[in-house]
Amino acid sequence: MEPVRIAEARVERRLLRYLSPIATVHGTIEDRWTVLLTLVDEDGNEGLGEAAPLAGFTPDTVEDAEDALRGWAADQADDSGPPASVTARAAIDSALLDLAARVAGTSIHRLLAPDSPDRLAVSALATGATTEAIAASAVAAVAAGHGTVKVKVGTHGIDGDVDRVSEVRSRIGPDVRLRLDANGAWGVAEALRYLDRLAAYDLEFVEEPVAGLDDLAEVRLSSGVPIAVDESATTIEEVRRSVDSGAGDLVVLKPSAIGGPSEAARAAAIVRNAGLDVVVTSLLESSVGIRAAAHLASAIGAVDPVPGLATAGLLAVDAAMPFLPDHGYLLLD
Repeated sequence: MEPVRIAEARVERRLLRYLSPIATVHGTIEDRWTVLLTLVDEDGNEGLGEAAPLAGFTPDTVEDAEDALRGWAADQADDSGPPASVTARAAIDSALLDLAARVAGTSIHRLLAPDSPDRLAVSALATGATTEAIAASAVAAVAAGHGTVKVKVGTHGIDGDVDRVSEVRSRIGPDVRLRLDANGAWGVAEALRYLDRLAAYDLEFVEEPVAGLDDLAEVRLSSGVPIAVDESATTIEEVRRSVDSGAGDLVVLKPSAIGGPSEAARAAAIVRNAGLDVVVTSLLESSVGIRAAAHLASAIGAVDPVPGLATAGLLAVDAAMPFLPDHGYLLLD
């Protein structure tokens, strides 16, 4: 790619609001601030990126990200290097890629990989405050064309989790893939007991049943349910250690949490060289970040397991034009 000359860099906070609260072990998300970065070249082309800090998933705050982006924008001419904030780095990387693609008159994924697909099947996240609401959300996702559904677990006790997963599986039928995300809620012993009960529902995999690579490796060794590493591997070094330690059958990559699409692509290469799968997912950010992650997934061929990127529909207030699936697919411009 030819280097682009940046004439202007704009930084602004944007408030995201969700249609209904999303409960995770790290807290319930109802709204959150993110930071948009807009880069403009000398010809008026614009590239967008987003810094989306999220407690429990990233080490930085929205204040850290905004300060880092403003500092980077002011110091670009000095070539001071990337900021310490991981989500600020993600915003810069995404904005630069978006700008370069627009200058080249193409899409990000085709700029990176000319033969990459223009559409991606994506997994939907079933949400709701009750078992009935979550099951109804899953049914609606399947009716909208999604062949994979994810359910959050770990916040209502194992009996509550089993009730939810059982109801979802019975309502969506046996042919839809079902994945779970525990966000590191359990200890090793309880994770093994819980996974033994949940395995009856034909799970594609469970993300982060326990926190920490050593504990994940222990669970993976003893459980027949496929294990995905998520929050325990948010740096290249942790991804490499997750592979070396046998912590998971696959690794979840969130470009917004690891430093951007370029860093996620490097992490994916490490995982695949070890013979494991990667799945690209969102950080529940705005459509700006989701779009960047989708183009990355296409460019590196991370299409199976399908990316977890059908999350713009969870937003009541987005920071950009909503990037929504069409019959279960994201269409990449």
